[in-house]
Amino acid sequence: MSAIEPKFRDPIYAGVAAATGIAIPGLFAPALDMAGVGVTWTAMVAGIADKAGLDLTPAAAAKLVAAGVTAVSGYVFGSKLLTWAATPLILAFPVAGVPAAIAVNATLNGLFTLRLGMTCASKFSRPDFDASDVLELALSISTFLVKVPTREELTLVREIVATW
Repeated sequence: MSAIEPKFRDPIYAGVAAATGIAIPGLFAPALDMAGVGVTWTAMVAGIADKAGLDLTPAAAAKLVAAGVTAVSGYVFGSKLLTWAATPLILAFPVAGVPAAIAVNATLNGLFTLRLGMTCASKFSRPDFDASDVLELALSISTFLVKVPTREELTLVREIVATW
């Protein structure tokens, strides 16, 4: 994974920090989690587009974010099912179980946000990228959002949250 270009650092870091924060109440209210992440991603994508000098309409940003939310919703739904399936263990060991479930949810939110932010920064920086390319990006979004996380990605999410 390449480093985050300095001009994109603020919107990506803010997005990752916000998405991980949403994970705490989001664990107990999954709809709140997805809605909060959607709003966070929209602000982040708009911020990245602005830093790239791209005139991205709110409608284009919304399409991109909707594609991203759709791409990860199945993955997130699966992780939520696993979390809720572990509820008897969480209830039996609440001191360890609840923080562990929150940590997993926060990490997933941060990871997906980081991937979306870095991909948008990379794509939006291309000199030939224009608003019409947003549809192509939206169609390919699941290929880079939903994959096994690397140690480098997880470390970067942790570092972003720690420094924000």
